[in-house]
Amino acid sequence: MSSPRYPFERVREHLLFQSLEDAEWKALTAALLPSRFSPGQVIFQEGDPSSDLYMILSGVVELRRQYVRHPGDYWLATLHAGRLFGELSLLTGRRRSFTAVSMTEVQTLRLSTEGLILLPLEVQVKLYRAWSQIISEHLYWLDSMFTDLLEQRGVENVASAMALLHQRYPA
Repeated sequence: MSSPRYPFERVREHLLFQSLEDAEWKALTAALLPSRFSPGQVIFQEGDPSSDLYMILSGVVELRRQYVRHPGDYWLATLHAGRLFGELSLLTGRRRSFTAVSMTEVQTLRLSTEGLILLPLEVQVKLYRAWSQIISEHLYWLDSMFTDLLEQRGVENVASAMALLHQRYPA
């Protein structure tokens, strides 16, 4: 585990890359751009038009979100080596839905939209399949959370919250 390649191999273990053969992994790594961030540095801000996917090689990244009705930054997640973030903006081209801040010295590999498009088609297909599986699992998790919220808060409270969300995020 003390091998200098360990953090890089840890990223390869992510569900997104598990189906890639060695040659496909090599093609992907050629498209990745290294980035370093100092403690406290904003990697990207909520609302930014950026569309890059980040893979954490080392360090800790915190994801935060602003809410209109409750001003201030709210913690969403703390991510460590081997985790990814920013994939939805890469896939959809939409603005960032959260702010990412490095909590320690952070090393990442970044995949841009341009880098993704230049990958061999078979690599792109495998990545998109894996993304669809990951997104499906996230939707299942959100559905479970929503059901729990309905049971805890009552349908009326959740319905009003959903109306506010629909105003903020129209389809």
